This record gives sequence, C-alpha cells and structure tokens, in this order.
Amino acid sequence: MTRRARRAAGQLEAEVLSVLRAAPVPLTPSQVQVALGEPLAYNTVHTILSRLCEKGSVCRDLEGRSTYAPTQTADEWAADQMRAILDGGDRMAILHRFVTSLSPQDEEDLRTLLREEDSAG
Repeated sequence: MTRRARRAAGQLEAEVLSVLRAAPVPLTPSQVQVALGEPLAYNTVHTILSRLCEKGSVCRDLEGRSTYAPTQTADEWAADQMRAILDGGDRMAILHRFVTSLSPQDEEDLRTLLREEDSAG
C-alpha cells in the first residue's frame, strides 16, 4: 500500500478556498468534497470549512442546507497579504524589491493604476 505525500501546512485550506472562489454559488461540504476531486473524508472537509469560518475566510449560511462562500475574492485576499507583508517589514526595501522585479508590462500597468488613483483623488 502506498501512502500519499502529506500536504504542506495550509495547503488543504487553500485548495478549499480555491474551490469556493471558483464556484458561482455557495457550496455545501459535500459539494466541496466532490469538487476537490480526491478521496477526502466528509469530516475532514467539514473541519477545514469550520476552521476557515473561524478565521473569517469563509462565511456559512445556515438556512436550509449549510453552504459556504469565501468572504473575499482572490484579488482582495492577495492585496491584504501584500499589505500585511508591507506592515511587517522595511516598507521601502520590500517595495523596491517588488518594483524592480516587475515585468515591463506589469510596471506599465502599475503606473497606469497610480495615475488613475492620482487623478481620482
């Protein structure tokens, strides 16, 4: 009998969030279990959803069958992570490293966004 490699910490939570973000409507734990496409126990999926609720990453609707939906889009989550990283370190060094690693297209996109924000504010 071969054993599956153990997931990295937080990997299953990320996979569950990815499934929920890709869904057009909130999902039940059973629907999440099927969407993950691998043999996971229902209790495991339910536990992950409960943990994500406690962290505020997912909200649960208790009307009818319990369904779950992400509280943020992937873009909102990524922006929050970027802000947290900036808040936790040397902002100028982090920004410098980030900006100097951008592709020319990403750099132009960032300049466009900054100009739009400047003219709107």
